[in-house]
Amino acid sequence: MPQAVQKQHVDLFRKLMLRQRLLRDALPGPAYVPFCGDGDIAKELYTDRQVYAADLDADRVHNAQLAMPSAVVRQANCDGWPFADLDLPPFTVCDFDSYANPYASFRSFWQEAPKSKKLALFFTDGHRQGIIRTKWLITPDGTHRKLEDISERRKAYNFYFRNIVLPWFVQYVEPWKVSKTQSYLRGSSMLYWGAVVEL
Repeated sequence: MPQAVQKQHVDLFRKLMLRQRLLRDALPGPAYVPFCGDGDIAKELYTDRQVYAADLDADRVHNAQLAMPSAVVRQANCDGWPFADLDLPPFTVCDFDSYANPYASFRSFWQEAPKSKKLALFFTDGHRQGIIRTKWLITPDGTHRKLEDISERRKAYNFYFRNIVLPWFVQYVEPWKVSKTQSYLRGSSMLYWGAVVEL
C-alpha cells in the first residue's frame, strides 16, 4: 500500500490570491522560495523570474526541480541562508511559506542575502495557535514567553498580527519602509500575510 503524502496546502487559491495582489508592486528580479515543497506556488507565480528554492525534504526538492527546470533548488535547512556560496543579484520576491515559523528563515535572508530597493515578502505563520493551546507566545524574533494571564493571552491572540508581528517587522526591516500589507486568517489559527517594503 503506498504511503500517504501529507497535503502541502490548505486553501491554495487564497494563498495565491494574497500573493497576486502584492506581486503587482514587485520589481522584476529573482525570487527566493524556502520551504518550497513540491514547488507548486513557485511554479504558479514565479516562473517569469529566476527562482532560488530550498527544502529539507529530498523528494520534494526533486519534485520542485522537475516542476521548475530552470530554478536552482537545494536540499537545505531553510532557517539558515542556503545560497551563501553564490554571487546573486538582489532579490525582489521572497516567499516564506513555512508550516509554522517563517521568521528564522526570514531573519537569515535579511541578514545575508542581496536585496532590491523594493521587495514583496510573503509569510505563513502558525504561532498564533500556540497562544491559546499552550499559553506560549513565540514572537518573530524567536523569544518564547508564557502568558498565564487569560486577558493578556486573549489580547495577544486577537491582535497577534497588528500588535506583535507587524510592529516587529516594521522595525526589523528599517531603513526599508512598509508600503503595503495584506493578511488573512484560516480558521482561528494560521496567519497568512505579505508586505511590500521599499528603501
